[in-house]
Amino acid sequence: MSKAIGKKDLAPQLDEISGKGFDDKVALRLLPYLRPHAWRITFALSMVCASAGIAIYSPLLLGRIVDQALLPRDYNLLRKLVLLFVGLELVRIACVYGQWYRLMGIGQIVMRELRKDLFAKLLRMPVPFFDKNPVGKLVTRVTNDTVNLAELFSSGFVGLLADVILIVGVITAMIAMNWRLGLLAISVFPLMIFSMTFFSTRLRDCFRSSREVLSQLNAFYAERMQGMHIVQLMEREKLEQEHYRRISLGYRDRQFEGVYLYSLFHPAITVLSAASIAVVLWFGPDFLQAKEIALGTFISFLAYVQLLYQPVRSITDRYNIYLAAMASAERIFTLMDMREEDGVREMPKEQISSRPASLGSFSFENVSFSYPARRQAESLLDSPPPSPALSDVSFSVKEGETVAIVGHTGAGKTTITSLLFRFYEPSSGRILMGGRPLAEIPKQELRSRIGFVQQEVFLFSGTLRENLALMRRDLSDTAILEGCSRTGFLRIVNRLPKGLDTELDERGANLSLGERQILAFTRVFLQEPDLLVLDEASSSVDRESELLLQKASRELTIGRSALVIAHRLETVRHADRILVFEKGKLVEQGAHRELLALGGRYSRFVNLQERKLTNTPKETPDV
Repeated sequence: MSKAIGKKDLAPQLDEISGKGFDDKVALRLLPYLRPHAWRITFALSMVCASAGIAIYSPLLLGRIVDQALLPRDYNLLRKLVLLFVGLELVRIACVYGQWYRLMGIGQIVMRELRKDLFAKLLRMPVPFFDKNPVGKLVTRVTNDTVNLAELFSSGFVGLLADVILIVGVITAMIAMNWRLGLLAISVFPLMIFSMTFFSTRLRDCFRSSREVLSQLNAFYAERMQGMHIVQLMEREKLEQEHYRRISLGYRDRQFEGVYLYSLFHPAITVLSAASIAVVLWFGPDFLQAKEIALGTFISFLAYVQLLYQPVRSITDRYNIYLAAMASAERIFTLMDMREEDGVREMPKEQISSRPASLGSFSFENVSFSYPARRQAESLLDSPPPSPALSDVSFSVKEGETVAIVGHTGAGKTTITSLLFRFYEPSSGRILMGGRPLAEIPKQELRSRIGFVQQEVFLFSGTLRENLALMRRDLSDTAILEGCSRTGFLRIVNRLPKGLDTELDERGANLSLGERQILAFTRVFLQEPDLLVLDEASSSVDRESELLLQKASRELTIGRSALVIAHRLETVRHADRILVFEKGKLVEQGAHRELLALGGRYSRFVNLQERKLTNTPKETPDV
């Protein structure tokens, strides 16, 4: 296969394509999607051949009507031939309907299957892949590229085949009737082929450049929609509007280039078609006078010349559809061939039943990690290597122990959770969980047994029940409501008119930030994990809700381990042990009283918070 279709790294650039007009290996990848519809495709192709055959025969029949019925004034034969002509046209219409109906259906079915497979593939891609590929470009793959392939199946390929059959059939028929006049009639055709090739090449380049800009436009749009509250908060509306205008203007200019080429191509084809008709009208009477052809044959020639250039007008459009579909197929299979995340597919029942009793204890042993450089940085030869997010970190969490992690922004707190969930793998060192190397634990098993509550809660569109039972969809309403009562979320459920059947807006926008956080806490309670990971989990709830959550978390952590990432003293002071991180290194650890007595960074952190609580303006220490 071409380079773009080979096995890729975790985060390649999706827009890299080979640029071939035809890639046999890409075409072979489409066969599994077409094989179940072989009889439909065969039927459509038979309809194409039938309609093309009738179209080629119709001018011959028109000549027969003139020579055998009109000139001899045989009106009975005239009526029969006219009825035959009308009947054939009705059959041709039926054939065209049949071919389009079948092909459109195949296109929609294949598009659905491709989108399903692409979405399933994206669900199994690792986190670094999404770090390097903007959402807008991924959306373009799943939507626009699959639509291009649907157009290939519904009209592009078979329509192109029909045009070729029609052109070959018409030329053959004219030469068979009179080879000299036939050659004169198609003498303009080489110029037609040159024009078609000339414009097709430039239209293909135009199309590809416009697709690149469209991908940028989609990426920009998706990013700004996600961060619209920041755009408005920072009063960047005019700046973003200007940025969007520039990208949109670039896309419009690419489209205008295509419009300009089309506006030249179609008149060129019309002029050449008129020139071919003029050649037949100029030389045809000489052949009539020499009695080399009959009047009906002359009329058939005129009809054939007009018919010849109809498919030529559409063949460029269909060829561009074909090229666009092949480029889209290459991009789609580039994504399909990327290495997906290991250990995320559904586990067999016998493997699930053999899982160890608990994964509550874990340890980091000399772990170091650096985030992969962004694509822009990788393209700069002189760009410095990324600084390590963690550097030679070692600590352990025992079964049933609550450990808190504190430190300034960028100290490596969230990186620890990312490594624990195996979103990334350590650059060096190893992580053990339940006495097993973390790399040996399937990710599905690992993530199902760790409860995670973040500061920024993500909720799905759907019912409240579906979001609460996200990790355990077999829970009854009674079990869900019992979990809600433990976290204090029950009072929120009772306040909603439809209770658990309440439909949540996108990302739970019809709930307050604090309500969403309590919902996330409840969701973890219902999961019943071996290990709790709380990342600023109570930062956006009121005091009453926070007390409820603290009470519920104490109940839940009985017999379970907990890793708490927080800045608020109420959250960390009761932890069995506190780890203090700075610039990716573990600098202090111990209980709350021990660290205060040490008088180090944690002590200064506590003093800073106490001064903030008493509103005493003092110099802020370096935490």
